[in-house]
Amino acid sequence: MTTVSVTRYLSTGGVRVYRLPLHVFPWMIGYAYLVLDGAYSALIDVGSGRGTSDADLAAGLASVRDDWGEAIDWAHLSRIVVSHGHIDHYGGLGYVRRHSAAPIAIHVLDRAIIAAYDERHALSVRGMREYLRFAGVVPEQRAHLEQFHGGGRGGYPSIAPEHVLHDGDLLDERFRVIHTPGHCAGHVCLQLDDLLFTADQILPVTAMFLAPERIAPSSGLMHYLASLERLRHVSGVTMALGGHDDPMPDLASAIEHMERDQHRRLERVRHACAVPRTIAEITGAVHPRIRDFNLLLGLQKIGAYVEYLDTRGELRITNPDQLYDDPEAPPRYVLG
Repeated sequence: MTTVSVTRYLSTGGVRVYRLPLHVFPWMIGYAYLVLDGAYSALIDVGSGRGTSDADLAAGLASVRDDWGEAIDWAHLSRIVVSHGHIDHYGGLGYVRRHSAAPIAIHVLDRAIIAAYDERHALSVRGMREYLRFAGVVPEQRAHLEQFHGGGRGGYPSIAPEHVLHDGDLLDERFRVIHTPGHCAGHVCLQLDDLLFTADQILPVTAMFLAPERIAPSSGLMHYLASLERLRHVSGVTMALGGHDDPMPDLASAIEHMERDQHRRLERVRHACAVPRTIAEITGAVHPRIRDFNLLLGLQKIGAYVEYLDTRGELRITNPDQLYDDPEAPPRYVLG
C-alpha cells in the first residue's frame, strides 16, 4: 500500500495548510486539507469513509500541532468544507460528525447529495439504469454494471450542511469560493491568499471523470472547459493544491495540460464516430480493454464527449425512424 506523508504549506498571509493523504479507495490516494490560522481551523474534504480513509484522516490530524504545540483536536475544528458531492470527498462525513460539531459548507447544487443521501442515491440509480439503455448497453451487461454504481443503498448517513456556498462567497472571511461545474454540478475551488484548492478540477495525472448532463445536470465537458477558462483568469496563485496527484506550482500550465488532454480525448471519439455507433460501441472502440467499474466510468465519460460534439453540431443521428418506433433503441452517432 502506498504511503504518503503529511505536507505543510504556508500562504502569503501566514496561514498554515497541511495536506493529509487518505486511501480513499484501495487503488487511489486522495487529499484532505487542514487549514490553521490562529485559533481558526478548517478541514477541506473528509475522504471516502471506506477502508482506511477515516483512520488516515484521524492520523493526519493527530500529526499536526497548533500554534501552541498542541495536537489538533476534533472539537477545535471551526469549519468543514466539502469541495463537491463525490464519495471520495464527502463519504467520511459520518465519521467526522461523530467527532466534531463544526459547521459543514458545500455548494448549493450539491447540498442534497449529503443532506438527502437515500433520495439522491435512488434517483441516481434510476438515472444510470436509463442511461445505460440509452447508451446501447445490452440488457445482461446493464444488470452487471448497475451493481458498481453509487456506493450502495443506505451506505451513508444524510447530514444537512449548516452553510451552502455560492460563487463569489468569501467563506469565513478567508476562502474565496469559485464555482467550477463540470466534473460535478456543485464543484468549487477555494482561493486562500496565494493558494488555490482545486479539488478535482485540475488533476495532472489522474484521468478526469466527466458525466453527460443527461444523467448529471450542470456537469459535462462544456461546463468543465468553461470552468477551466474561469480559473485561467484567477490571479495571484503561486500553488494549486488538488484532491489527488501532486501540487501544481504553475496554474496556467496545469490548465493548458487539462485542456490539451480533453481535446485529445475528443479527437479519439471523433475518430470512432467515422461510422455509425452507439455510445456503448464508441466506448468499446476507444477503450477496448476496460471492464466492470472502469467500463461504467468509461461509458459516462464517452457519453459526455458525445454529448459535447452533438451539442456543437459535429454529429448526426443515423436511426431516427428506429427511435420513433422502438423506445428501447439507442441512438447511433456519426460525424456529420
